[in-house]
Amino acid sequence: MVKLKIKHFGPIVDGFTENDGFMNISRVTLICGNQATGKSTIAKLFSTLTWLEKAVFRNDYDEESISNKDFFVNFLKNQRIHEYLQPESEIIYIGKVHTFFYRNDNFTVSTNSETVSTYIRPKIMYIPAERNLLSTIEDVGKTNNLPVMLSILLDRYHSAQRKLAVDTYFLPVSGIKIKFDNSKNSTSVISSNSKEIDISNSSSGIQSVTPLSLVSDYLSQIVTEDIFDNVQKLSAADRDKIKQDILRFENKVLSDKLLKELNMYFLAGSKQGISEENVPLMRALLLYYFNQCFINIVEEPEQNLYPKSLNLVLYKLLEFMNRNANNQLFITTHSPYIISCLTLCVKAYELKEKGVDLNRLNEIVPIKSLVSGESLSIYETTEDGKIELLKPYENLPSDDNLLNKLLAEPNEIFAKLLELEDE
Repeated sequence: MVKLKIKHFGPIVDGFTENDGFMNISRVTLICGNQATGKSTIAKLFSTLTWLEKAVFRNDYDEESISNKDFFVNFLKNQRIHEYLQPESEIIYIGKVHTFFYRNDNFTVSTNSETVSTYIRPKIMYIPAERNLLSTIEDVGKTNNLPVMLSILLDRYHSAQRKLAVDTYFLPVSGIKIKFDNSKNSTSVISSNSKEIDISNSSSGIQSVTPLSLVSDYLSQIVTEDIFDNVQKLSAADRDKIKQDILRFENKVLSDKLLKELNMYFLAGSKQGISEENVPLMRALLLYYFNQCFINIVEEPEQNLYPKSLNLVLYKLLEFMNRNANNQLFITTHSPYIISCLTLCVKAYELKEKGVDLNRLNEIVPIKSLVSGESLSIYETTEDGKIELLKPYENLPSDDNLLNKLLAEPNEIFAKLLELEDE
C-alpha cells in the first residue's frame, strides 16, 4: 500500500498525526473538508508522486537529473502547487518500488529492489474541477496557458470521444446520451425525449459529467486489453529498449531467436510470428511497457449534480475501478452524499459476502459498484492544517464528519426557530 506524509505544504501544516504521519492510500481514498484546507493539494501531490514513480521506474531520468534540486519543483509546477513549498516542508512518498523524500529543500530517491519485479505499471489520470471548460469553450485546445492537467485531460477526452461516443453513449444521469461527430469535431447531447443540442448549450452538470464519465470509462478499458493487441502503441524508443533488454540475456541463442520473433511481432502487430514456448517470456518483457491498471484521481465528482445523479455517477466510477483488481479511485469532495453513497456500496458488499440473493441486491445497489470497507479510507482536512482519518464503525464509513454535521445543522437551526416561536 502506498503511503504519503505531508507537512508544511500549502494549507497543510501538521498533516496527518497518526501512523507516524503517513496516510495509507487505499484502493478507494476519499478526502473531504472545507474549501482551502488542502483536499486538492493532497490529490495533486499524490498524482504527481505516483506519476513520478512510474517515470523513475521506466528510467526516464538519469541519476544526475533526479539529484538536481529543481527536479521535484518542476514536477509540482505541472499541478501549479510549487509555490506551496516552504523551508520546513516535509514530503515523503513510499510507493510500490520507489520512496521519495523532500526535506530541507532536498529531493532524494531510494529503491526497494525486492518489489521491482512486482510493480504493476499504472495509467494515471487527474480529472480537475475545471473539466467543464472542455465542453463550454470552443477550440479549448487553442487556449493560451491552459493548465497542464486540463490539457492532458483534453487529449484523453478526444480519444474517449472517438472510441466510445461515435455511436450514442449513455451518461449515468437521467437517460441522457451524447454523440460525437468526428467530421465536425462536435458533441451533441440527446435528452430522454430525443431532443438534441450541442453540448456547449447543455446544463453545467452535463458539461461536467461528460468528460468525467467518458475519460474514466475509456481509460479503465484500455488498461485491461491484451498487451499483444496493443503493440502498435509502443513508441520507437520503447521498442529499442525491449531489444536492448533481450540483448542482455546470457543465453545468446534465445536472445537471437527472441529478437527475430520480436521484429516479426512489430511488423505483424500481433502474436503472429512468436513461437508458443516464447509467448510467456515475451509477455513478461512487454508488461514493463504497458499500463496494467488505472489510478483515477477525481476532483469534486458532485460538481453541478443533483444528489440522485451524483449517486449514479459514483456508482459508475466504482464500476470502472472494479474492472481491474489493481485499479484505484481517489476522490476529493465537499458533498456528504458521496460518503452516504459509499456506505451503501460497502454495506451491499457485506451482504454479497454473506450470500444474499444477487438479483435482489442489484435492484438496490449495482453489483458492479460494490466495495469492501477494508479497501476504503476517508480523510478529513481541517482549517488548522491537519488531516484526520475518519474511523469506520463496524467496517462502515463513519457519519461523524464535518459534512454530515453541516447537513444536520439546518435542522437544528430550524428547531431553535420553532422554540423561539413558542416563547
